[in-house]
Amino acid sequence: MKIHYGMAQWQHPAWVNWLYPTSLPTGERLGRYSQVFSTVEVGSTFYTKVDDAQLLRWYESVADGFKFSFKAPQTVTHRLLERPWHEVQQDWLAFMLSLQPLQNKLGPTMLQFPAVCDERALDVILALCDMWTLSSPLSVEVRNLAYFDKNQTEQRFLAGLSDRNVNRVIMDSRPVFSTDAYCESLIDAQKKKPRVPCHPVVTARHPVVRFIGHPDLPRNELWLDQWAKKLSQWLSAGLTSSVFVHSSDNIAAPTLAAQLDEKVRLLNPHYQSALALPQSQEQVTLW
Repeated sequence: MKIHYGMAQWQHPAWVNWLYPTSLPTGERLGRYSQVFSTVEVGSTFYTKVDDAQLLRWYESVADGFKFSFKAPQTVTHRLLERPWHEVQQDWLAFMLSLQPLQNKLGPTMLQFPAVCDERALDVILALCDMWTLSSPLSVEVRNLAYFDKNQTEQRFLAGLSDRNVNRVIMDSRPVFSTDAYCESLIDAQKKKPRVPCHPVVTARHPVVRFIGHPDLPRNELWLDQWAKKLSQWLSAGLTSSVFVHSSDNIAAPTLAAQLDEKVRLLNPHYQSALALPQSQEQVTLW
């Protein structure tokens, strides 16, 4: 049981000379990132097919305890309703095949469905879950409000995931929508991030949280406190969580992750953190 913290990316211009030194080649940043965080959300597989050689290079650049959470291709999720079912199945099976050699370093793979996939898509979503053959966890994120109704649709959805040992992705975008969009990063985030209720319901042993923080860091305290308590409960229940921390521009995401982890530590005296965020830029040069 542990908490895996990670970002939605492993490199950012603002993280240079902080998470990694200026002199570090771009191709080595994933390895350095993995010395700080123990997981990463990989969106590139959503947009395009990543060749097997590249996947293997990523796999070999991180330590054994590191976990990749790849997003399923958009041809499987975002084009689900417009494509013939056999073509969707083929793409899903091909994606699973590409991940097979990486299983020892896989966190929960994400099936992320857009808001257009309403309750009528539930049977197909569960059919995709039934096809999952890897030993690593699977997770599902939905964005249609029908799946947050706390009634029949959500109950069927949660029961279907639980029966299949599939994790629900818990989206918490409350912080980024807690104020008017007064800067460019907030305007962009409020356009792109889903505004859905936060229902922290566990359906399997590897709950996944996607936390979208506000750029004004003190504004996140309320929600970070709530998540520290929830993560502590999950630790006590023997669950292994994956927490992907975003901010409106992702610059402050590592700081938010460290703040959350410190709150968990304060609630759990015996908790041993795996997050090793550098305290200053000077420390990075000593690695």
